Amino acid sequence: MSETKYKVKSLAKAMRVLECFSVKEPELGVTQLAERLNMNKSNVYNIVDTLREMGYLEQKNNSKYCLGIKMLEYSFIVNEHLGYPRAVYDILQEISQQSGEIVYFGIPKQDKVLYLYVIHPRSRLQVMPYREILGETAPMYCTGIGKAMLSNLPQSEWPDRITKNRIKYTTETITDYDAIIEDLVRCRKRGYAIDDGAREPGMRCVGMPVFDFHNRLVAGVSISGPMNILTYQQIPNYVHILQDATFKMRERLY
Repeated sequence: MSETKYKVKSLAKAMRVLECFSVKEPELGVTQLAERLNMNKSNVYNIVDTLREMGYLEQKNNSKYCLGIKMLEYSFIVNEHLGYPRAVYDILQEISQQSGEIVYFGIPKQDKVLYLYVIHPRSRLQVMPYREILGETAPMYCTGIGKAMLSNLPQSEWPDRITKNRIKYTTETITDYDAIIEDLVRCRKRGYAIDDGAREPGMRCVGMPVFDFHNRLVAGVSISGPMNILTYQQIPNYVHILQDATFKMRERLY
């Protein structure tokens, strides 16, 4: 992206350095960053070292860098400011308890889902690997939450929110633009979305949009589980659970 529009170009460069780190690439070296950003190595080093001194980056034993713990402070502040922990967390736990499956909650971010919470059923914590999900993103076009939210946004926004370079994660991932539009229309008509292993093989997901008290779309919630457990016969029951839950959320979100 061109930096000509930024008033403080040096700050923009520092932000671009931070944006290079991801779940897939949590550690990066100065050379990697310089090549990725098409910047001089000495400039990148100066930025990285400053961020390290301030606690936003940490240097590993292999001389590579990763995001520093200080970043967690801001994720906590943002999360609290959004107000979702108090408004939805107990409801998400109820969904997981009633369904016996994993529950996800996320909000829209351009063409992606930004995940905030994942709730694991207590009865299966010993047999299911637990992982935190706050801050993780996934494309809207191939996820249950993403399709549930996208289908309920104005159709004029769909082209910008459907990722241009669509990845075929599994054999079930729909990447054809017209087919995605058809699927979104179906989701909008029935009021919920289904992900049949489009993001993760063998996993099925039922997603539903979350509206606030003023009928504005603010988030999405989903129930996810293995296809042999979360069968099509079970979907009506899960839809009912999600409908009750999103109604409760709507009463709390202003």
